[in-house]
Amino acid sequence: MKAIWIDSLGGPEVMQVIDMPIPEPGRKEVRIKVESVGLNYSDIMIREGRYLQRTELPQVLGRELAGVVDAVGPEVTRVQPGQRVYATSASGALAEYCIAHQGAVFPLPDAMTSDLAVALIVQGLTALHCLDHHGRLNAGETVLIHAAAGGVGTLAIQMARHFGAGKIIGTASSEAKLAVIRELGAEAVNYTEPDWADQVLALTGGRGADLILESVGGEVFWTSYRRLLAFAGRIVIFGIASTEVNQLHTNEILRRNKTIIGYFLGEYFEKARDHVVRDTARVLEMVLSGAVKPIIDTPFSLENAVDAFNHMQNRKNIGKVIIKP
Repeated sequence: MKAIWIDSLGGPEVMQVIDMPIPEPGRKEVRIKVESVGLNYSDIMIREGRYLQRTELPQVLGRELAGVVDAVGPEVTRVQPGQRVYATSASGALAEYCIAHQGAVFPLPDAMTSDLAVALIVQGLTALHCLDHHGRLNAGETVLIHAAAGGVGTLAIQMARHFGAGKIIGTASSEAKLAVIRELGAEAVNYTEPDWADQVLALTGGRGADLILESVGGEVFWTSYRRLLAFAGRIVIFGIASTEVNQLHTNEILRRNKTIIGYFLGEYFEKARDHVVRDTARVLEMVLSGAVKPIIDTPFSLENAVDAFNHMQNRKNIGKVIIKP
């Protein structure tokens, strides 16, 4: 089978398309014939050795996939060969076949294609949890969403509108992305402009946002927390694309009367499988009702995986990036 392999850390130059044997599932493992792979910014950070966990080498890249169960181990009880599934894996998704533990494999409803699954589940659950479970968005509140033209951002705008947000503001870095944000019903601000924070404040009447979804880190976090978050507001951190680490003293948290919330979907897959199943159904219901429509960027082939990584890293994508083996 063909796979995207790395044996060292670095940029696109470390990615290789190789032929390797089709792997065999262990006792509690499932082998999936991969139809669609969802690319996430974490994949870039893993390749570069900058992710939350240490990158194991060598490895086949990719952590999110959908396809058809091809074989199962003798102790697998949750799925069977021929069943369409979505899965997460520590690695190995960017290949024609992938092995996943049965606990990380989820049957797909008939209404959900493989492309829709990888466009919707990680990004949809992240948007839902950041807005609802963690962000506790109330009707009429103002929401600021950074990187709002990406996979999470485009869904978060639509969900915030569905939940009754009073004002939605999205930031992005190009006119094409700002146009998408406006089409989705949000105010748009270019965060590469020097006065972008002043523009956000003007849109909120100087009050700031009640809820901020933040995935950039560095100066964007500081500006959002210190200047753009309203009194008693909440900021949910669900990524750190800039890799700029912020250090925050407890006395600053004490005096600002603002709530900082961390969100990591990976722990939901590990510790709250029932929540994942329930909330995936909730996200799909929003799609089927027309309240939410995932935006999928132009798909890439496995052989062009380097181009897909560069497309995302250079901030060119609008919506979800998908790779098709």
